[in-house]
Amino acid sequence: MKKLLYLLLILGALFGIERLSHSLTDGFGLPNITSKLPYNPAWDVPIAADDLEELTIALSEPYHYLASGSQSYVFISADGNYILKFFKHKRWRMHPFYEALPLPPSLEAKRKRWKQKKEETVQATFTSCILSYLHFRNETGLFYVHLNPTSHLKRTLIVKDRLGLTHKIPLDTIPFLMQKRAIPTDQYLLSLKKTGDLKKAQQAIDDLLHFTLYRAQKGYSDKDPHLIRNFGFIEDHVVEIDVGGFHHDPKKELPYYYSHEIFRIQKKIIPWLDQHYPELSPYAETKIQEMIEHP
Repeated sequence: MKKLLYLLLILGALFGIERLSHSLTDGFGLPNITSKLPYNPAWDVPIAADDLEELTIALSEPYHYLASGSQSYVFISADGNYILKFFKHKRWRMHPFYEALPLPPSLEAKRKRWKQKKEETVQATFTSCILSYLHFRNETGLFYVHLNPTSHLKRTLIVKDRLGLTHKIPLDTIPFLMQKRAIPTDQYLLSLKKTGDLKKAQQAIDDLLHFTLYRAQKGYSDKDPHLIRNFGFIEDHVVEIDVGGFHHDPKKELPYYYSHEIFRIQKKIIPWLDQHYPELSPYAETKIQEMIEHP
């Protein structure tokens, strides 16, 4: 009985240590960003020559941990100019124990559906990243998309996690994205509020709304059109920071935008402005209403 109690205590302690480590690092580690997906020719992205030059400059910088998103771990370069994103592959695959566990037919069907959903999520996310680079390079700041294993990078990048611990990342084998760093919309607008530049803040609202309309006109929509959280500015130029939610459906285009997406945009930006920048809120509300009433 004592041996069993000791064993349970040890297992509990190990589990607690693992959970604490996960909490302190947000779960970042090489195993969690390593892909076990097979090579897919559809994921090969032709990179422009000027972007390859940008990549060389960007990878000469050390990187440290910035944030954890729903799909990726985000790192920022030491000079503050670049963003590096590693995908959370652990979330896209089943635990080996659960995948090998014998199940009755009803639960086996659920497991297959769950596995299929994870595979569809990977496909949708990678497709979105490719579309973002091919069709919205300037509007996303994206300049490198690495989804398949390669052999040309020949570089091991040293990054520091949330605790300041270093990790060696073999870039040829790890899927990742590179973006020019943008100032998030909330920080950008609040800096304009601080300086009293309401006119420039109004222009920022115009640019944000115009981009969402421009995207819809090209037949694209976004599963999370959050102008505060997922957008930012590079030298006063609006960009979409989150590139994992684009999808192309010509059938939707403008009708979907005016019947659904603009209301989702309104629902998310107006409450934030009411709370943090009330002087700007009426202007944004008016502009959105104009777009709804006069498409």
